[in-house]
Amino acid sequence: MTPFLRACLLGASLCGAASLASCSSSSAVGTGGSQDSGAADAATPETGVALRVPELGPLPDLPAWPNDPPTPAKIALGSDLFFDVRLSGSGHTACTSCHGYQTAFQDNLITAIPDRSYPNDRPALTRNTLSFYNIVYAPIMRWDGSQTDLASAMAFPWSEANMNLGTDVPSAQPVLQHRLTVDVPGYVALFQQAYGEDIRTATPAAVWKLAGRALSAFVRQAISRDAPFDRWNAGDDSAMSASAVAGLGVFRGKGHCVYCHSGPFFTDFSFHNISSSPPGPDGKRADEGRYDVTGVEADRGKFLTPTLRGAYDTAPYFHDGQQPGLFSVLDHLNGPDVTADPNHDTLFDTPLGLTTDDETNLIAFVTALRGTPVTITPPASLP
Repeated sequence: MTPFLRACLLGASLCGAASLASCSSSSAVGTGGSQDSGAADAATPETGVALRVPELGPLPDLPAWPNDPPTPAKIALGSDLFFDVRLSGSGHTACTSCHGYQTAFQDNLITAIPDRSYPNDRPALTRNTLSFYNIVYAPIMRWDGSQTDLASAMAFPWSEANMNLGTDVPSAQPVLQHRLTVDVPGYVALFQQAYGEDIRTATPAAVWKLAGRALSAFVRQAISRDAPFDRWNAGDDSAMSASAVAGLGVFRGKGHCVYCHSGPFFTDFSFHNISSSPPGPDGKRADEGRYDVTGVEADRGKFLTPTLRGAYDTAPYFHDGQQPGLFSVLDHLNGPDVTADPNHDTLFDTPLGLTTDDETNLIAFVTALRGTPVTITPPASLP
């Protein structure tokens, strides 16, 4: 797949039934390079710039975290933890194994293969790796929404097959503390400098939390902003092609994408069923998604709406990476497969009826959501 074909998949893939009050699917945007906003211009409080599509504004400022403000020491510690394979069970994997800083903080694999040491490079995990782009803003994380606290979410993989320090959080916590204080004792001084804590005498749970906080400080750099769409939205006619502008019209109109991919983050941070894991003949789904967290019948087969910002670089798509490219996703949404799950979003009860031109324009629009590249420099050396 070419990079261009990666662009629109998420934009067309996870459109669900819940409409947000701030988003209007009936608004239209002209097909030319000059603006036809379809909505009254409104100035954003952050910049004072009048936007053509105010409900799809730019990213806000980074969260301040007044109780845990980021510092150079915290960010540096988080960087070390992010890249250090010695903290894994095998000694061959780290956060960057799945969330590669050069590949939009994900891995472009169908499903994650965190441990690349033979013979442990199989089996893979069961879900596609979500990008860390803009995760610092997210109120809920992971495909099933099982994490709502960023520090906890960042530390959690040490308890999974990703990093293999334990079978659950309680069993992994003392192992991580041992790694940080005995196996790699250089971390003791770094934690002291960053947080004023002696991790040798702290509880394993406290060390776990501090490590998650440091990783959270590091991923504040994983931001996808200042996309061509943002510049066009602020009045730069040259920032998007005529095809991308037409795609925005489809996105807000007949494609119904904005019903889920809404707001500055192009996600509603909610869960939708697009028949990506329909029940088999026995009535069971390969992955029940959100239901595994909530136990609510209506949540069966629902998965988190990913952000569209940076989606250009994150193929393949869906929770299990089943769709290799953008047009295959559009085929899924335009055809009967999208209603294969009895619990599918009712939005798809009426076929979208996207034409080839619609699909091409949608691809151009979501390509225009690719932000300025993020530059990360790995640690020159580790503790």
